[in-house]
Amino acid sequence: MRIHPLFAGATFACALFASSPTAIAHFLWLRVDPAATPGSSTIRVFLAEQPEPDLDVTLDHVHGVHVEVGGHELALTEGMDSLEAPWAGALPASVSARRDMGVRTRNGSSHRLLYSARTQTSAHAWTACDVAGLHARYVTLEGQSFVEILFDGKPAANARLKVCPRGADAFETRSDERGRATIEGIADGSTGLWATWIDATPGSVGEQTYSESRHYASLTISAARPSVEPPQLPDPAVTSFGGAVLGDWMYVYSGHVGRMHRYDVETTSKHFRRLNLNDLKTWEDLPMARDLQGVALVSDGTYLYRTGGMSAVNPRGERQDLRSVAEFARFDPSTRTWTDLAPMPGPRSTHDAIVVGRTLYVVGGWVLAGSDDDAEYCDTAFAFDLDAPEQKWRTFAQPFQRRALALAAFGGKVFALGGLDSDDTVVRRVDVYDPTTQQWSLAPELPGLDRVEGFAPSACASADALYYSGMSGYVFRLDPRAKRWAVVGGLHEPRLSHRLLAARDTLLAVGGNAKGDLPTRIEVLPIGK
Repeated sequence: MRIHPLFAGATFACALFASSPTAIAHFLWLRVDPAATPGSSTIRVFLAEQPEPDLDVTLDHVHGVHVEVGGHELALTEGMDSLEAPWAGALPASVSARRDMGVRTRNGSSHRLLYSARTQTSAHAWTACDVAGLHARYVTLEGQSFVEILFDGKPAANARLKVCPRGADAFETRSDERGRATIEGIADGSTGLWATWIDATPGSVGEQTYSESRHYASLTISAARPSVEPPQLPDPAVTSFGGAVLGDWMYVYSGHVGRMHRYDVETTSKHFRRLNLNDLKTWEDLPMARDLQGVALVSDGTYLYRTGGMSAVNPRGERQDLRSVAEFARFDPSTRTWTDLAPMPGPRSTHDAIVVGRTLYVVGGWVLAGSDDDAEYCDTAFAFDLDAPEQKWRTFAQPFQRRALALAAFGGKVFALGGLDSDDTVVRRVDVYDPTTQQWSLAPELPGLDRVEGFAPSACASADALYYSGMSGYVFRLDPRAKRWAVVGGLHEPRLSHRLLAARDTLLAVGGNAKGDLPTRIEVLPIGK
């Protein structure tokens, strides 16, 4: 049986720890605050009576909280008055947190204490909830917006609410028979609230028994903020292109410009361009070689190198005739000239490439020689010593056959992330090649809840972190110590077949396919030094 009691002051005051006077009537809150750098934010979780951090409450009581965005856990660090996580780019639609405080005893009776918290950027058109426990959310439905209180996914009628307006006294109200309440000031973030509920079902945690569970749920709105005008790709926007950063410039080489899975001589860009990173506005056209898609472009700090790719040789309207190439060429930005180098041992496209030390690696991909029905997946990788070109290419085995994958160099190793295998199955596996031992190993699998997450992703590394972006629209950072991926940012336009590039203290999400559209917006995500 589930009941909602009318709390007496003494009963309600034991909300946290009966033995800790400073913790009485403090609850779990979430908030997203703007950071000093435009486009970056800080997600904060803390205990307080109202949605403002309380310096008198020790952070020890917050440790163990789980904070999630889109089902992915954040990596939290300890701030002065809250646990915090940096966030880059588009604010998440919602952030949720939970904390099981365990079994508490007061006046001879025991209860289980559970907290949840949520912050949103706006009302959402939610119609269902399959999350256990008590939750408060801000909903828009049939032209109306309201707060909704749910317990185990069902409306919590007559739930007690404590409304906390900024700069004014808190007051109480209750949800209606549908678990709903209209709260002035909730939409603009000037008001927060918490709700209470008791589940009178007894239970146990380990050897500790309890007679009831006490639930507390808070809600705030962290309003979205105006963003700086983003840089734009010039026409035509591209997907499945070569992209790299070298010096003060970001380079974009050719790519696909037509509808997905439609290829002819007119569906590849005839442009090689670069964007000035000092102003993020000035584009320059550069000498173009062969137009290609599924091509890789990488930098060694002095030159750019182009490997492989696919060219459609059929005129528009005729049967697709797709050809992977083995081309390998170097571009010198100082002279704006291309130099053909020793071709790869074989053609391939929708592979990826990366430079580790002074060696260029090509991993994954397939070989097209007509129709993609007859494509051959590659089971070898290539390596080229940039300081000893006379030795040409070295071929070595890779423990997989995947295309539409991403490569990144991190910690002196080659990371091969995701892709599509020869059975047309999206793979989230991350394979790691160590050039020192010449051995492959596995890293934590890519996160993601969508079935296509891991297909045609992009990845890059800054000085001390490895980042990944896929169709979910979230940006993840690998935490080697925790052996998992933590979500650290978001894109306004989720995309695949794009390029995620590290440029100074930012990540650039460039081009790609956003559910059939080719976005022109280049998203700039501050990541700091």
